[in-house]
Amino acid sequence: MSFTMKPKKNILFDLDGTLLPMDINEFEKAYFMGLCGCMVDRIDPKDLYKHIWGGTKQMVLNTGPKTNMEVFRDYFNNNTSLDYDECESIFLDFYANEFQNCVNACKVTNLSKEIVSTLQEKGYTVAIATNPIFPQIATYSRLNWLHIDPESLSLVTTFENSHSAKPNPAYYKEVCESLKVAPEDCIMIGNDVAEDGIAKKLGMEVMLIEDCLLNKDNLPTDDFQMGSLKDLLEWAKSLPEVK
Repeated sequence: MSFTMKPKKNILFDLDGTLLPMDINEFEKAYFMGLCGCMVDRIDPKDLYKHIWGGTKQMVLNTGPKTNMEVFRDYFNNNTSLDYDECESIFLDFYANEFQNCVNACKVTNLSKEIVSTLQEKGYTVAIATNPIFPQIATYSRLNWLHIDPESLSLVTTFENSHSAKPNPAYYKEVCESLKVAPEDCIMIGNDVAEDGIAKKLGMEVMLIEDCLLNKDNLPTDDFQMGSLKDLLEWAKSLPEVK
């Protein structure tokens, strides 16, 4: 399929599986093996795995006023014998080093950088609306794998600057508030029918990338335009400059 969506000034991108094609199972395997390995002298790997997912669930349930980072920290401190603040330097070192190996579970091409650059050069506002359950260093790393400069983007959501997560519509509302734009003036581009498709409820247009499409609940997709990253690049090239 190809995209025929009329342009809107604000283009929001999901990251994992969208701009960054990946084998999600291989990515999670590499991620948890690396993280658990860094913490093996402090906590049993099985327990850390359980609590990382437990903390992630709490971030997904978050409705504010705490940031996702604060929610995760509270969960971690209340459910393990460890102190998050004391472990933070270990986590950050992991993201700066071992985490970089997770790129091997991704299919990095020049397509995503060209898509983003094309839109920016034409005057569109480009933001990364990735599920904010990772710290900034991890999200910036994944953008750097794509050779996309995080500082060139109008917004990159992380667990430090977000107070909710996908698929909560409040997440997309917060993104719009941060950008000072209306949902009706945005296009959300993602790969998860549930997590990205929910943006449509706020009035956003939604385009889905099929390369790594996720639809675990077999939700209907008739209301979405769908295509590949290659299709998306052709769409971006066809758009007029923002006046």
